[in-house]
Amino acid sequence: MRRRYQRLEKEEVFEAFNRLRDAFLAAKDGTDVDTITDGLLTHDEKLKIGRRIIIAEYLISGHPIEHISNLLKVGRNTIMHVKRRLEKYENSFKLIERRRNIVEKEYDSKKYRSVGGSQLVFKRKEYTGFKRRDVKRQ
Repeated sequence: MRRRYQRLEKEEVFEAFNRLRDAFLAAKDGTDVDTITDGLLTHDEKLKIGRRIIIAEYLISGHPIEHISNLLKVGRNTIMHVKRRLEKYENSFKLIERRRNIVEKEYDSKKYRSVGGSQLVFKRKEYTGFKRRDVKRQ
């Protein structure tokens, strides 16, 4: 634990983690996630977390560290930090990837609908207004 939190009792630490977990579990869809993260995290914190996930995806895909560094304009220390977290908590990134695939699949199936009469062979696609944030939790 970081030095600045050493003064906290064990129960206080657990309470903080439980509140964080409760906050993320409170979301029923992407709009709720946006509302919760906007209230809890700064723009910088959200960006850092998102970029860590992207770095982990590149590492899982087998991209070399130098390639990731040049592509994302991120330092080797950050990549190595994510790599250590990935090795220690590999399942967390698998959960993120699995959920991302579910969201993308539902989004792709609902973002457009085919429009045209029954005799029309090549139907026109029309955007439905469905967004990733509209995907419900399962």
